[in-house]
Amino acid sequence: MTTEVRKSEYGYFELIEKPTPDVLKAYYAEKYYQDAGGSYEASYSDAEKSYFKNKIVQKLLAASRFISLPTDRPPRFLDVGAGEGWALAYFQDLDWECVGIDYSSFGCASQNPAVLERLVAGDIYDSLRDLLAAGQRFDLILLDNVLEHVPDPAGLLVELKDLLELQGALIVEVPNDFSVLQEHLLAKGHIDSRFWVVSPDHISYFSPDSLAALARSVGWQVQMMMTDFPIDFSLANPLTNYVRDRKAGKPCHATRVEIENLMHAISPEKTVALYQVLADMGLGRALTAIFSRSP
Repeated sequence: MTTEVRKSEYGYFELIEKPTPDVLKAYYAEKYYQDAGGSYEASYSDAEKSYFKNKIVQKLLAASRFISLPTDRPPRFLDVGAGEGWALAYFQDLDWECVGIDYSSFGCASQNPAVLERLVAGDIYDSLRDLLAAGQRFDLILLDNVLEHVPDPAGLLVELKDLLELQGALIVEVPNDFSVLQEHLLAKGHIDSRFWVVSPDHISYFSPDSLAALARSVGWQVQMMMTDFPIDFSLANPLTNYVRDRKAGKPCHATRVEIENLMHAISPEKTVALYQVLADMGLGRALTAIFSRSP
């Protein structure tokens, strides 16, 4: 399948030749959702588990500025694309009422089996519509590394609006692609291709500006954006260029985990503030946005 892209009307890049829903369903059924040979790691180090938890804490810290939690009932959390269940496990431990949806239960069963009773496995769109039909509403919704995979990102954002309480927040995380750093690395010859364009895995490629434009176009209010550790800095050094030398990938990831955990230990609040500045500069590998329902 072609990896040629074009700019959408909202400014984000998208594949010119988008895979059909049937092609995507078959592709993900084989790559992600089988009990063997999937994309998940078999196990994680304690440092990686701390890293996963710290990133969730930072997201909640950022979103908490813009939500008003109920006092007469437990807060309610929806994880769209629950993956291995790290966020579900965290909010379950906080005694939130949690619902996770994903195409498969394999990731949760492997890493966080205690959340399986809160997971709905199956087509994500069908699950969202079932929740809506049942009158479910949530104080916090997480859409973590899902939006880049779907053929119609605007449509998915619209679907989520009616599932969010008026005083709630939606957290969206996507890769930060076609960034100023990536284009710099390409221009300087540190990389020889736009390696982040991967078809059919990623259909859309977002920047802070284009993600904000998309969200506003369908009625979301953009509250804040932050990024994360700019691991692509490693590509400017031939000794750590994990695109040219795939063996450098794991050491670079281990460095990211160690530095991220150190920063979080120093101050989660200052870490979030730093990543807001990096988002303003267009730097950082992942982009996290906090949206609320427009008045």
